[in-house]
Amino acid sequence: MEFSLLMSVYGREKPKYLKEAIASAMDQTLPPKELVLVGDGPLPLPLAKAVEELCGCYPAIRFVPLAENVGLGRALAIGLKHCSHDIVARMDTDDICLPCRFELQMAYLADHPECSVLGSWIEEFDPAQPGRGRLKKMPETAEEIAAYGKFRNPVNHMTAVFRRERVEAVGSYRHDPLLEDYDLWLRMLAAGEKFHNLPRVLVRMRVEESTYERRGGIQYFRRYLKLRREERELGLLPGSDYIKAVLGTALMTLAPSGLRRLIYQRGLRR
Repeated sequence: MEFSLLMSVYGREKPKYLKEAIASAMDQTLPPKELVLVGDGPLPLPLAKAVEELCGCYPAIRFVPLAENVGLGRALAIGLKHCSHDIVARMDTDDICLPCRFELQMAYLADHPECSVLGSWIEEFDPAQPGRGRLKKMPETAEEIAAYGKFRNPVNHMTAVFRRERVEAVGSYRHDPLLEDYDLWLRMLAAGEKFHNLPRVLVRMRVEESTYERRGGIQYFRRYLKLRREERELGLLPGSDYIKAVLGTALMTLAPSGLRRLIYQRGLRR
């Protein structure tokens, strides 16, 4: 199966991490036919040079520069329009794919045409603490994912592979900072699309202290609360489930950074 890989890079990212991420994606047992890399606004010179070097090294890269920073959701929606294939894979520009990732995921999608979104487990690692990775396991079957997705994001975004036409049918990615993927998955679940997670690690996710700091605060809570309201309107959070989801969201987003880290590492891992 031929497929596109969709990524977005913006000005604050590190050239070294970008090169490592793209090398891990292109040096696969089954590499993508194309890599659509959206430049979300102007890039500083070191990062721009890294992109230029990568385009020279990997002819499959199609760089889509944007004149200004529009945010991840909008950047991915634009990038999706540049993808040539119906099967589209995602990863972030600081994560590492295991060498067999795409081969395993494409084989599953070929055997399961009913599956619209396919993810996997991840291993979180902190560059400052090598050798201390933490697994983030996800529910496997469509039924488990639908139940889990009411209260938590059911797919690790950087592991996702999806059928483009089914993503576009629900409105594609939207601007919803740090919640772009969860917002999309909820709309797809409400539309009856089938999800699956492979029960093995296929991506290593780089995690630093700032990862937990970004996922908290009053503004993030307000954005998350808006998502919960939309989820209720979609019919995914009936009755007391809505109250339960809001209380859980408040605990997760308004807790101090240190406590939030513990919640993510222990309470939100399976």
